[in-house]
Amino acid sequence: MARHRQRHITGWRAVLLAPLAILAVPLVIVAERLFDLQKPGADLTKEDVKGYLQDFLNGRGGYWDWDDFTCIPIADPSLEWIREEAALVQLPLTEDGRAELQELLDQVRRM
Repeated sequence: MARHRQRHITGWRAVLLAPLAILAVPLVIVAERLFDLQKPGADLTKEDVKGYLQDFLNGRGGYWDWDDFTCIPIADPSLEWIREEAALVQLPLTEDGRAELQELLDQVRRM
């Protein structure tokens, strides 16, 4: 029977590498914030957001379109707020959901 030959780090090497492994996660988080390495949001414009909302109010938007709109963050904070509020509306649209989307559409038009 063949012996299993897997290499392990043991002894003083393991003792030296343990602190590096423990500190790796916080260092990555700090570097991410320091150098702004977080993924930017989608570059949707006011017109894009308005189009998504109008499509769903008019019954032209599909489930995957709604999923794309509600699941991908938007770089512009004011439009991101609209997206977050729209994501709370459940499909299929009820009268309350339709009223909420209409209010969000009105807010986008006022921007």
